[in-house]
Amino acid sequence: MQDMPLVSVAIITYNQKIFLREAIESVLAQDYENIEIVIGDDFSTDGTQEMLLGYKQSYGSKFILRFAEKNQGNTANSNQVHFACSGKYIAWLGGDDIMLPGKIRKQVDFMEKNPGYNIVYHNLDVFDSETKRHLYYFNNTRTAYTGHVEVLIKHGTFNGACATMVRRSASPVYGFDSKLLIASDWLYWIEHLVKGGKIGYLNEVLGQYRRHGNNVTSFSSPLAIQGVNDWIDTCFILLQRFPHYKKHIFNRLSLILRGARRIEYLPNLTKSLKYNLFNIPSWVFLVTHYLSLKKIKL
Repeated sequence: MQDMPLVSVAIITYNQKIFLREAIESVLAQDYENIEIVIGDDFSTDGTQEMLLGYKQSYGSKFILRFAEKNQGNTANSNQVHFACSGKYIAWLGGDDIMLPGKIRKQVDFMEKNPGYNIVYHNLDVFDSETKRHLYYFNNTRTAYTGHVEVLIKHGTFNGACATMVRRSASPVYGFDSKLLIASDWLYWIEHLVKGGKIGYLNEVLGQYRRHGNNVTSFSSPLAIQGVNDWIDTCFILLQRFPHYKKHIFNRLSLILRGARRIEYLPNLTKSLKYNLFNIPSWVFLVTHYLSLKKIKL
């Protein structure tokens, strides 16, 4: 299959059995044969693992399963999947999301024709899980940016995770940063571009993103505050590793803090902010205060 490089479909899941089968079947229905389906289950208690063992029995080596011995969280689960992938490309998919026909083939075709790109993503149909009603298109509400690493630092996660395919050879050697417990994907995408390479966009709807009450990104979710803390921590990690992008980093930090005012757990954000500010040089504190905090009333 020289013209069809191996693609690892990376799926992380936790207590999503009612949705996971639909996600898996959408992968199996793709018109691209050379795939492995790598699934990490974070110690589910809803029968997910038994269902996955059934797929393994039916499809053999096509399924690579990683079962956590205890619940370890989003980032740790993502890493056990990331390091189990062996494909030239990794296509990420949530355990409750869906691939539409042609997705993998079209993304591989783009990457093969454009070796200067390390990431490619596409638009998503965002739908309500209970009613199946279409809500909006992901990149109709968020600008679809392309280009070098600066755009990812400046604009954050404008690419839906389940829409994203990466070149595995460009992945960070440590995978997802374990210091970021929930929202570690932004830094993960950035690390794919820091040594060169670009992010590209296919202006097609090639996947579906499910909205329901358990979404980590939901502002009503108890995990929302940890996600925002992780974004703040990511800004300071970026400052330490890539200080030459400080203008973009400070701009992003300002926007994160403004948006965080919508979250009812906002007072706890100061813990993350104070920790970071007092663990970096004083000049960073002063510059951050001027460029970011001064603009915000918490």
